[in-house]
Amino acid sequence: MKPSIALCTALLFIMLMLNSCGRGGEIHSIPDKQKEIVLIVKSKEGEFWNTVKMGAEAAAKEFNIKLIFDGSTDETDEQTQIDLVNKYLAYGTDGLILAANDYKKLAGVVAKADKMGVPVITIESEVDAPEVRSFIGIDNYEAGRQAALKMKELTGSQGRFIILNYVKGSRNAERREQGIRDEWASIPDMHIVESVYCNSDSYNCGRLTNEMLRKYSGIDGILALNAVASIGAAEQLQSLGRAGIVKLVAFDNTPEELEWLQEGVIQATVIQNPFSMGYLGVKTAVEAMSRQKVDKKIDTGTKVIDAVNMFWSDNQKMLFPFVQ
Repeated sequence: MKPSIALCTALLFIMLMLNSCGRGGEIHSIPDKQKEIVLIVKSKEGEFWNTVKMGAEAAAKEFNIKLIFDGSTDETDEQTQIDLVNKYLAYGTDGLILAANDYKKLAGVVAKADKMGVPVITIESEVDAPEVRSFIGIDNYEAGRQAALKMKELTGSQGRFIILNYVKGSRNAERREQGIRDEWASIPDMHIVESVYCNSDSYNCGRLTNEMLRKYSGIDGILALNAVASIGAAEQLQSLGRAGIVKLVAFDNTPEELEWLQEGVIQATVIQNPFSMGYLGVKTAVEAMSRQKVDKKIDTGTKVIDAVNMFWSDNQKMLFPFVQ
């Protein structure tokens, strides 16, 4: 009796199915689609954000994530960030990490992302939105207090000081300055003669430093509250021949700042850990995308670095996290 055409077709189908399972019984499953996370920062330029990117890339490689790095070119530009969030939500990203240029104005797009099922992690700067799954960054008020304490130590608890702040309305900037003011509130001989904002623009930071030093005689110290302000102040102190005479407590650890620190133009700098912010941002986003419980806040810590302790091994790891 000859087999029917239908029976032959069925046998052929079974053979093909068995063959598709691979040789030696190995089963090949269809690989999962690679997840995508978008990291939107305050500015695509500058050493700090480049280090954040390096940390995020390290985590993306470890967790097999497609990482997209984007942001504005101006830390006062919140509208570009809002437009970028909307664009990537429309493209269908799986997760979002945001270093927001404004505490309140980004809240709307954060809520929109959450409603679409896209978890949002904020780094470096908080957003006033309960939908944020986790914030990863420093305690800016405490960082301001640390800067104030170091300046107090450098100047013997007395003097006249300028605060060179960066973006007016920035929550981080306001918290740092408030920490300084509160720390000195009970010290009668520590006087803040003026606080000015240079909008994180290198030219403006230098120009305002020059103006303040000419406007007020006998200035004992400058507290510069981010990297751009710190570099602008250091350049002017050097060019005016006031380096070391006017004490400078800075923020962050760009290569320029570390050179000024070794040369005695900057006496101390409060450093953050941007590499960890980027790394933990991606790691936490991956956990949130997998519906795992994540910490609402992760403090990456700060440290006051001076020309002596900058060479300690633990501090070297914070200053140069990407050097093995």
